[in-house]
Amino acid sequence: MPQIYKFLTALLAFTGCISLVITGEMNPFMMITGIGLFPGYYRFLKGMEPAPKWAVSSFSFLTLIVFFFDSFVISNDSFLGVAHLTITFQVIKSFDLKEPWDHLQVYFMALLQLIVASELTNSIAFGIIFLLFLVAFVSAMVLSHFVKEGTTETVRFSTPVFAISLLALFFTFLFFVSLPRVSGQIWGKSHIKSIRTVGFSERVDFGSFGDIKADPTVIMRVELSDAVERPYYWRGMTLNYFDRTSWANTLEKDRIYKDGELFVIRSFRREDAIGQKIYLEPMDNDVLFGMSDIVAIESAGYSMITDSARSLFLPYKKGKRFNYLAYSTSDANSVTENNMQRYLQLPPGMEGISRLAKDINDLGDSTDQKARKIEQYLMRNYSYSLSVPQPPEGMSPIDDFLFNTRKGYCEHYATAMVLMLRISGIPARIVTGFFGGETNDYGQYIIVRQSNAHSWVEADIDGIWKRFDPTPPVSEGVTSGISLFLDMIRMKWGRYIVAFSLFDQREIARFISFPFQIPSMPEMKSLRGMVLVIVFALPAGLILVWVIMKSLRWTRYGLVTGYYLRVRDLVRKRGGKITSFSTPAEVKSEAAKTGMRGRVSEFINIYEEHRFGGKSMTEEARANYKELFREINH
Repeated sequence: MPQIYKFLTALLAFTGCISLVITGEMNPFMMITGIGLFPGYYRFLKGMEPAPKWAVSSFSFLTLIVFFFDSFVISNDSFLGVAHLTITFQVIKSFDLKEPWDHLQVYFMALLQLIVASELTNSIAFGIIFLLFLVAFVSAMVLSHFVKEGTTETVRFSTPVFAISLLALFFTFLFFVSLPRVSGQIWGKSHIKSIRTVGFSERVDFGSFGDIKADPTVIMRVELSDAVERPYYWRGMTLNYFDRTSWANTLEKDRIYKDGELFVIRSFRREDAIGQKIYLEPMDNDVLFGMSDIVAIESAGYSMITDSARSLFLPYKKGKRFNYLAYSTSDANSVTENNMQRYLQLPPGMEGISRLAKDINDLGDSTDQKARKIEQYLMRNYSYSLSVPQPPEGMSPIDDFLFNTRKGYCEHYATAMVLMLRISGIPARIVTGFFGGETNDYGQYIIVRQSNAHSWVEADIDGIWKRFDPTPPVSEGVTSGISLFLDMIRMKWGRYIVAFSLFDQREIARFISFPFQIPSMPEMKSLRGMVLVIVFALPAGLILVWVIMKSLRWTRYGLVTGYYLRVRDLVRKRGGKITSFSTPAEVKSEAAKTGMRGRVSEFINIYEEHRFGGKSMTEEARANYKELFREINH
């Protein structure tokens, strides 16, 4: 067995296992067995004897027991249990490689490992490993044909390996672009970990923002259609009810459906709107973000939910890497709600805050003046800090902030302002979202991180919801150039590979079909989508197999068999009764019957001599063999 064939088997085994390791989801204890790959393949490459059959059988049985224990106790997840099982399988197999079929087991187990890993990670490193696997897998499969025929010493297999690798990459790209996108996960649920966020649930505990304000994790990336002056406020969710320890959203909700390709929240002119292409990382909420006031959303999904404050929720995107296009206008956000009393609700025990609000404002002030004075008072008299101690027993966090510590973060400032506005008779509410973001000049987009999480105030000023932000400004850190460049690569990977969607397929189809009109591509639910995938993928897969086998036909058996097969086809085309099971003697006989010119009999005799007689072919014999073929083919 050629050493290169052994090396490719080892490479594929390691590639499959590494693809699981880089996901970061494997249990380190359950991966300990993976160390056995090193001695296993060292023995294999050195040509040592395989492990005894009893040892392999014993470890295989033990592995099965551990798999069930892992799936239901240790990992408590059968999917991760399968991932751990494949690593142990590869280790056992490294000590038990005897027949060609054993190598194929390693190859397809490595393929299974990559499929499992694709459900656990979307990183660029996984993409690189996938490409390495693809080339190594094609090389191993081509080489296996030559090993099977015993022609590895006489055939150059670098050319077919290179050609088929290119074909495989091309068809992989073609499948990736053309296969229908399906809703839902392959295994029924996503195993990609969502980013834990705060402030975007029906109930938000007071003080929860402090835990994530120091987290640099990227939440989303935004491309703007037009230049927009800072500051950027990425509006998320509205909270209206406060009980001294938490905020809640008790607003009425309604479901809206697509109008063409858009979810229209209110009518607008597209030329007047600011477009925002937003690329979300997987998050644990279903909130859609955008600049205020969002008037339309273009995204996947059939319906979305909105509340009376125009917060937007799309359950379809929860836990997914998701991109959409938001349209916003700078038009005044008019108050359209009937029940404004909900924005004047106050919890008990507001006496101290009530006295403070009255001290800040004068009797003759307008609503706008009152709001501005409260905003400025908080900005000037309190300091920003993420290190906020627990309030004394019996004191609420907001009282502790206003009258004791006099330091806090956005949640403290926004809550204090809303309460003082409500005490002053001005309807007000909390808005949670993100503030600011770092411009990445490499990709011309804005990076929004967990540390940009923010809450601010919207108040009813003369029939218009007006934004106020009493939190003192805080300088953002500067990210190095290399970090921004790497983020740009990650963004492109996530945008064009991981989040490649039905909308991208539509754009490609429109570009290719221009100037012709093509029907819209339908969105699919899981079951119907899977049927369509099978309908499209089966013919495409057959085409790929046909192309690969066609390209291998003349090379997989070497020069001697390849030219013989060509001669056999010539006899068939000239009228000979030839099948794939015809013997060389039958080919000779049929060639004579068709009256073929050339020394067919002599050519076939040379073929039999070298193919079955074990005789090696010299360069001179090769040249003579090719000359005979040209004479027959003439």
